[in-house]
Amino acid sequence: MRILIIKTGALGDIISASSFFCTVKENFPEDDIYLLTQEVYKEVVEASPVFNKIFLLPKTRKFFHFLRVFVKIRRLKPDIVLDIQGNLKTNFYCLLTGGRKRYGYYRRRAGRIFLTKGIKRRTKKQQAKYTYKKPIRSILELLGVERYVERTEIWIPEEKRKNFQNFIKKYKLDKDKKWIVLHPLTADGYIAKRWLKERFAELADRFIEDGYEVIFIGTGEQEYINDIISKMHFTPKNLLDKTDFHNLCLVIEKASLVITTDSSPLHISVASGTEVIGIFGSTDPSKICPEGAEYIYKKVECSPCYKKVCSDMKCMKTITVEDVYKKARGMLKENEDKYSLFH
Repeated sequence: MRILIIKTGALGDIISASSFFCTVKENFPEDDIYLLTQEVYKEVVEASPVFNKIFLLPKTRKFFHFLRVFVKIRRLKPDIVLDIQGNLKTNFYCLLTGGRKRYGYYRRRAGRIFLTKGIKRRTKKQQAKYTYKKPIRSILELLGVERYVERTEIWIPEEKRKNFQNFIKKYKLDKDKKWIVLHPLTADGYIAKRWLKERFAELADRFIEDGYEVIFIGTGEQEYINDIISKMHFTPKNLLDKTDFHNLCLVIEKASLVITTDSSPLHISVASGTEVIGIFGSTDPSKICPEGAEYIYKKVECSPCYKKVCSDMKCMKTITVEDVYKKARGMLKENEDKYSLFH
């Protein structure tokens, strides 16, 4: 049997979906499993032993490049297509694959037309009204699956691990110090998820004073990170735009603690087994924060609003440097006690 999974983004969601991928493999070990995703996420999944082949949607919007991907999939003749992205576009992709049975989530009624069986998926705003998380494994229940893999995975090629020491030397990271990794950025446009610049700066200074190696990570918006660093008394390490996906994961894996916004490093940290604190404001961590992550969230009268931009930012302003620092120090102390030879 040939099973095609459709998952087109975003980065954190694809990492979270690794448990779904592994669940499919565990329950259908003798079958061929394929993935359709975007080319930009190739590094995230290409080392996975789950997939027999990965089909990549091109960055270009040229119709013939797009069509070529689906011609190849139709030649494959998938028996089952699983759409775990669940929007109208990917629902239509299900139809284009020519899959005999097409199971998936849908948000709009029109998307249900393209599926053999579908499950209505709530938007984030709709989910906020309910006291439970919508389990992604519901699609597999349609196939009679009973064994689920709960852990998330990150697949890093062995060659990347071997070359990581060269990466450390290149950017003069102190491997003898404990690392605190900070990620102040968010996905494009989601400004309401960001904690205040001056508070990230003060927090970084306090950790450097404590003797930690403080490392900023992220992609794009160099000016934003430079503005944070300009407000600091000490000089941290700035790896913005200096890591590919695998080196980013290895930096996080080596860190003693990661402090991040509601963004992909939160999911990478959990999958890597690294202690992590998520700073939440406009989104509700009880609904979307991955299990295994700690978070700080102070609900105000307008939260969670799930807005991309907010002129007030009251929810983020209520979270102080002391709130984050105190929680971080407690987690670091607990971790040190856990692995102390004298404990």
